Amino acid sequence: MKLSTRARYALRMMIDLADHADSEKPIVLRDIAERQQISKRYLEQLAISLKNAHLLTVTTGRGGGYALRRDPADITVREVVEAAIGPIAVVDCVSDPDGCGRSKECPSRNLWVELNEQILATLDRYSLLDLSERHVETTAALMCSY
Repeated sequence: MKLSTRARYALRMMIDLADHADSEKPIVLRDIAERQQISKRYLEQLAISLKNAHLLTVTTGRGGGYALRRDPADITVREVVEAAIGPIAVVDCVSDPDGCGRSKECPSRNLWVELNEQILATLDRYSLLDLSERHVETTAALMCSY
């Protein structure tokens, strides 16, 4: 299984916003695009999905831009990935058992279900704050104070 570029770029965008969440004003996509080396047009497309998933707020007009709707500690990686690409399922029968006529007697379906659950659990375990530079800097500062 390979996550799409769309999922990876959405996560990079959201981590960037988490890194700059202390900013008093919204972040413009041009700045994120420059820092992350992702085209601004691609970020605009991602921002629509992330806004529709209630993960971003948008301020229009002069001084406008994007900001996280919630605290970075409260946004999971799973939320970001699913906002970008939809529900995660390693194989179709995990999310839609009736879509396959062999689901009920399939010897490998339980494996796929378990694998999918592990992936989801891992993505749920990490927040944007866990992946942000702010967290890394805070953790390093705490370790140095001992």
